[in-house]
Amino acid sequence: MPVAKSDPRRATVVGIVGVIVGTGLIGLVLFANNLGGDDKVHTTSAKTSFDVGRAKDRAENIARDDTPLLFQDPAQFERPIFVQHLGEDPATGWTAFDAAIGTCVLTWHKDAHDFTDCNDKHYPADGTGMHQYPVSVTNDELTIDLNPDATTTTSS
Repeated sequence: MPVAKSDPRRATVVGIVGVIVGTGLIGLVLFANNLGGDDKVHTTSAKTSFDVGRAKDRAENIARDDTPLLFQDPAQFERPIFVQHLGEDPATGWTAFDAAIGTCVLTWHKDAHDFTDCNDKHYPADGTGMHQYPVSVTNDELTIDLNPDATTTTSS
């Protein structure tokens, strides 16, 4: 049985209709995407806060072990931080600070209640002299702002 010849004009018309429909669908998607108005999607490359847990529990850990908590940077895993609690009230007395200078991680000395660096320079128990991070306690949840530009430490 012979095969019928197709009309080349028919293929051209089908192609043109396909391009028009495709362009229309792209336009519809772009239009629908803009219907949300000023809503914009924001992404961040790193987590800027670290939930340490219940302040009461962390304060008890530090008091029991007589050692501040040491965490590898939970935001980008580039810098370690110490979380220290001084005082009796778990809602106040918190500091968080860089635990290293370059590649030198500070050493905690229980007997003297201070830190030393690799050059034997001493730092007080609250980390004064090191980069500090804001700390907040809300409903017994201890949170640290790990934004590298944040420098004010507060407890409330």
